[in-house]
Amino acid sequence: MLHFIYTQPLSRVIIIMAIAIAIWGYARTKLYGKRWNIANALLACGMVMAIFCITIMGRTTGERTLVLKPFASLAAARKQSEAYRELLMNIFLFFPFGLTLSNALPQSWGRWRRIGLTVITGLLLSAGIEYIQYRFALGVAETDDVICNTIGAFIGSTSLLIAHGIEKYNEKTIKHDSNKS
Repeated sequence: MLHFIYTQPLSRVIIIMAIAIAIWGYARTKLYGKRWNIANALLACGMVMAIFCITIMGRTTGERTLVLKPFASLAAARKQSEAYRELLMNIFLFFPFGLTLSNALPQSWGRWRRIGLTVITGLLLSAGIEYIQYRFALGVAETDDVICNTIGAFIGSTSLLIAHGIEKYNEKTIKHDSNKS
């Protein structure tokens, strides 16, 4: 599955992410409550396991490499465009995690608190993975991976903003329709 996603054109991956945000945001306005939260919590746990399988378990021990310079991948992308794909795939890797974790947290916490907690959790999870990769020589530990993974968690959590926008629109429409009567 991951290979299939990796081979898709970058524009298609971006469109898929945008559609997923819209669908999840819309679903949030229709399917709320304990079942929605539990389903998202289970999906978020599944995403953490998938992320660990992809980034840790599927690797063999090699040499220990550390790249601490932020945005070093962007400089490399100017010379080799495939680096853009790697950046987007790092964003995409944490996108479903942000989508599900932000929707698993209690609605009473407010959307910005849930988004913030999701982003911080994504940051810590990504930093932990990079540490494990460095500690056990399982690949290149890069600052850019942490940045992109955190951006992916944030982008996924924006489904809460879509849901809020839909709810506000529906409230305005109902209020407007009731004033006509």
